[in-house]
Amino acid sequence: MKVTDYEGKHGRAAKKRASPGLARLDDWLLTRDDWTALKLDGAPDDHARLCRAWLLQGVVAHPDHAAARALMARVADGDSQYSKDVNPKDVDSKDAAARETLSFLMRSMAGFTTDPDDRRHPWEIFCPPAAAASADPDAMADTIRSRRHLHAIEAPTAPLRTPETELLFTTNALICPPFDPDSPDIPPDHRAAGRRFASSPQSFWYDHPIPLDARPEENEILYGLASLDRALAAECANGLLPADARIDLAMSISVTHPGMEETGFAYVRDIITRHLQLRHLRVFLFDEERCQAMARCLCPGDSAAADVFGVNGAYGRHYSFLKAILLVWQRAVNPQARFTFKIDLDQIFDQTALQAHTGRTALQAIANPLWGGAARDHEGRQVDLGMLAGGLVNEEDAAKGLFIPDVRRPDTSAITAPLTSRRLTCPQWPQAISTEAEILQRAPGYQRVHVTGGTTGITADALHRWRPFTPTFINRAEDQAYAISAFGADGYLGHLHAEGLIMRHDKQAFAGRAIAHASAGKAIGDIERLLLFSRYAGLHPRGFERVQDHLWPFTACFLMPDPAPLAGLIFALDGAMKGGSFVSDGATRLGRCLSFCEMDIGARLAHERAGWDAIYAALAGDGIAPHGLAGIISGAMVQSGM
Repeated sequence: MKVTDYEGKHGRAAKKRASPGLARLDDWLLTRDDWTALKLDGAPDDHARLCRAWLLQGVVAHPDHAAARALMARVADGDSQYSKDVNPKDVDSKDAAARETLSFLMRSMAGFTTDPDDRRHPWEIFCPPAAAASADPDAMADTIRSRRHLHAIEAPTAPLRTPETELLFTTNALICPPFDPDSPDIPPDHRAAGRRFASSPQSFWYDHPIPLDARPEENEILYGLASLDRALAAECANGLLPADARIDLAMSISVTHPGMEETGFAYVRDIITRHLQLRHLRVFLFDEERCQAMARCLCPGDSAAADVFGVNGAYGRHYSFLKAILLVWQRAVNPQARFTFKIDLDQIFDQTALQAHTGRTALQAIANPLWGGAARDHEGRQVDLGMLAGGLVNEEDAAKGLFIPDVRRPDTSAITAPLTSRRLTCPQWPQAISTEAEILQRAPGYQRVHVTGGTTGITADALHRWRPFTPTFINRAEDQAYAISAFGADGYLGHLHAEGLIMRHDKQAFAGRAIAHASAGKAIGDIERLLLFSRYAGLHPRGFERVQDHLWPFTACFLMPDPAPLAGLIFALDGAMKGGSFVSDGATRLGRCLSFCEMDIGARLAHERAGWDAIYAALAGDGIAPHGLAGIISGAMVQSGM
């Protein structure tokens, strides 16, 4: 079903307010076909029931409308909605979660109304790129190709020629407590710590962190490093690297629980030492404590520098670290290092497929002769091609070829029929078209705006010139946020499209347990992304509209002048079906995020810019490395089995 068919099925927008708390939703977003799905007594738990009650305030004809209003009133008045027979501690916890949920919904949707004369599909209101992509995908694809095409391209004076000395690989490991604290798969040295942290509150959320009880066959650290080492062995066999070449790799270790840093470091070190025999990699591990030690060497006494230079917390923090570490490497380890390339550990270079489909190996594709050059974009603006971006193919599609989109075009009718937030917004539509037209572009001479966190690189010159960073509060699309920091009025830092540089994404092949365990937290992260990106763009010197236009079409889906009502609706719709930790933990996270966006984000951005300016200033020039820096790095090296 195209969005233009929506009005005939769903009727006109609401004509009046249903209650002081929520605009009418019936015949606009919710229909009689949804009534059964919204029944209060059919909710999977109390958290879902509360979200249903919130929505039913806006569906005046629903049989549970009065009961929903009564439930809302009880929660608002502080009355418990639970039986006194339940454990009092459980009652207190559930009541607190209910108050947090109601607080976020009321704050996010305060003043939200619907226009009775507005006949647009919700996507046209909340996600215009989805409406455009579903209506005419070919037109969007043509526009993307036109906007990404580069002109007046100038090659760099010193391209990447000797990866064994000029290239630094980076990657990130995300570590969490064991899923089963009593699992025999927890290494003996880490069982006590694993049990302790398993019962502690979580502070940081990641898509699929590695639990301490991960079996070797489902551990992406082992999988990714072994695969990269094999890929480099193939480069040696082809004569593209010296037979004894060893390329440095810096790995950040981020943990879900503060205080778990030393456990995480020791765990990663131990499994690499025990299980791997790396012939072509030198691996260095950096947890938060080692990052802070480096920050003290570089910028002693500078609290802003210490706040930004680390690996715990949101994805943005370790993403920035894994770019800036190249300048540390130049000063303290290898003065010849001028390029860094990040991979994710659930992605591999399939050298046989790369050579069969592109005629090049992985390192030949990374050593793009235009990386580090310059060009003009479709508007004539100067683009510094100091960054590089590749693409992905899903493991299950790899047998069909390399150029298979890893994001598929959705079926609009199928995804809007169930009662989920897809009725409001569908970034998957422009993401799919952008993947086809931009990421899988086979011709040279294009830039990328839509990139993935892995398969990205940057030059040392670009780091010095632009001082880019992703704010530490960004936990989704950290790669897009990184580029925004270097989006200037006269030009900007961009990603050169590395045509044919496709990594195989094997996430589903071995990390299914971790992915399922983290699904609720990931979904809340997507809502945080909407709030944070919108506010970040609003504070940008170029202005909200210029940033939104630059990020069109995919990431533009997460930029709205007033994102809070959409965030509330997404949370209520998905919470009404999911319940559980999505609601109980999500309401607290989203409430904090909303407060941060309303009051603190501007000051935080200024603080972080000052911190990164200090870090980059300390790494400028080619003098002797600050005292102690080389020792920290040498102590971070892992001696894998040989």
